[in-house]
Amino acid sequence: MRRQGTGQLRVIAAALAVVLLPGMTACEATGTQRDAGGSAREKAAPRTKTRSATPTPTDTPRHDGRAGRDRGMPVPDSGSAVDTTRLAAQLRQALDEQRFGEGIVDLTLDRRAAMPNVDVAVIELDASGRPSAVANAVVSADHPHGAVVPIGENLGTTKVRWRRWDINAWEAGRAGTDDVVRGREDAPLELMSPYPASVVKLMVGFGVLRAVDRGQLSLDDRLSYTGTPESCTERGEKLTRDVRDWFDRMITVSDNAATCVLLARLHDLEAVEPLNATFRRVGLTTLQVRGTDPETGGWWLDMNMSALDTARLLLVLSGAPGTLWRTREGAAVTADLLSPSSRAFFTRTLGQQGLNHALSTSNWCGREYPASGIPQRVPERWIRRTDGTVTVDGRAYRQDVRPCNRRAEVTFAHKTGLSMEAAADVGIVRSLPGAPERHYIVAVFTSLGQRFTDADKPADPPGTYPVAYTEKIAKLGHRIDTIMIERHASP
Repeated sequence: MRRQGTGQLRVIAAALAVVLLPGMTACEATGTQRDAGGSAREKAAPRTKTRSATPTPTDTPRHDGRAGRDRGMPVPDSGSAVDTTRLAAQLRQALDEQRFGEGIVDLTLDRRAAMPNVDVAVIELDASGRPSAVANAVVSADHPHGAVVPIGENLGTTKVRWRRWDINAWEAGRAGTDDVVRGREDAPLELMSPYPASVVKLMVGFGVLRAVDRGQLSLDDRLSYTGTPESCTERGEKLTRDVRDWFDRMITVSDNAATCVLLARLHDLEAVEPLNATFRRVGLTTLQVRGTDPETGGWWLDMNMSALDTARLLLVLSGAPGTLWRTREGAAVTADLLSPSSRAFFTRTLGQQGLNHALSTSNWCGREYPASGIPQRVPERWIRRTDGTVTVDGRAYRQDVRPCNRRAEVTFAHKTGLSMEAAADVGIVRSLPGAPERHYIVAVFTSLGQRFTDADKPADPPGTYPVAYTEKIAKLGHRIDTIMIERHASP
């Protein structure tokens, strides 16, 4: 039997109120925060600290993107076209099929969950690694069956009025009041941007490698971090590692202390605002590292990412050749935002991801629940040779993944994110030799964090890292992957 009774859900809700998932620190669980007028705030920094401010980007009307026509938008500086309509329709339908407004329980309120906010983007890549199709679709209370986001000629959009995540407003059914990007009052879509949780580590990683490319930092530099109750670790001991190791831990096991030490170092280098300025300059205006504490590297709650801009950042990391898009001023944006060596290091690290439990559920190979997602090969570094099980920084999945690895079809270089009210997964999918061809980027942000679960979720086996994402996310990953196979077979 998979179904849990109401009494069991109340027990789980009570446990979640006081206990973090194994391997999750206070920073990672901070989706429980309220807005400035609410109660709980992130423990990574006290209220009295002075935090960095980031200006809110502004769109200008003359640069608003035009929706792609049936034949698609031209790829910048090429004769081919990018599909912005057919893939968008497929993506919206895939979202609708998941019925995100049904079958999910809010453990905190002990009732059926409200319609979540879901933001999904996909970029299909051709044989050369260039975009051949781009799509973005969203789900919300206003758009329960999904809505297509119009994509402009530079692979971006100004057609969504994004509001910064505000749990109080969301629970009250409001869109929020703080614009992520100013100047979009007349946009046809309005949505509160789901909190990105640990996917913000992509932005920190990008900033670190920009500093490496500029000679401000070396991957071999030794950095120390001492945990305090006001920081990203409460262990208290002094931790010292080189930047390379901190970076690996930040990405592959989602270590919050690693993120804090690297972000604090970016503050020391006065590199945070230049990082935000770079995002604004190249048109990734919803990517914002703001409100963080310069001393501890904590306080991540004001950071923002949209699925489409995150997918475009991954397009840069993928090393796609040529002009990827153009800025408002007409300047070409290329993969050279990072050096080839930095891009290779970043994508190689993403490819060593240990937390394969959202869009992909390969770490739980063989379990009836959660559903199978993107059929990813689990990196060998996490697999125990004696029994094939996976343990990632204390998270024991206790399933033999070797059968799934033998039939795996893709690699998935990705980063997950999880807090009490956010669940996300973003990455680059590439088919393995002999598997059906597909190569694409996917980014999924949702407000379905740890406080939400499937109504028919079975109890987790004793000693096993618990399933904290609704299996609808894995089912969406599987559906998107199937669409990409079908598109390659019948372009």
